[in-house]
Amino acid sequence: MRTRKQLDPLGAVGAGLAAGVIGTVCMDTVRFLRQRRAGGEHNALRWEFAPVRTWQEAPDPGQVGKRLAEVFTLRELPDSAAFPVSTFMHWARESPLR
Repeated sequence: MRTRKQLDPLGAVGAGLAAGVIGTVCMDTVRFLRQRRAGGEHNALRWEFAPVRTWQEAPDPGQVGKRLAEVFTLRELPDSAAFPVSTFMHWARESPLR
């Protein structure tokens, strides 16, 4: 009888990250297709990486990232950080490491 080989810790982290990316891509694909069916006109890249110009436009995950960054750095983040922080938080919240 063959037994399944156990992953080492680094392999397990890598497998978890890969699973998280695959899951996020699948989830976003379903959401994008629903958006298109509802009459949305943006292409996939524009929809996934919609520009966020100010913190007032930032979605909730971006707002959380802003607050976390400001607590740790003790500095207010400029509006130019709204897009990268929001994008990072979107992908990080779907990570298997959460």
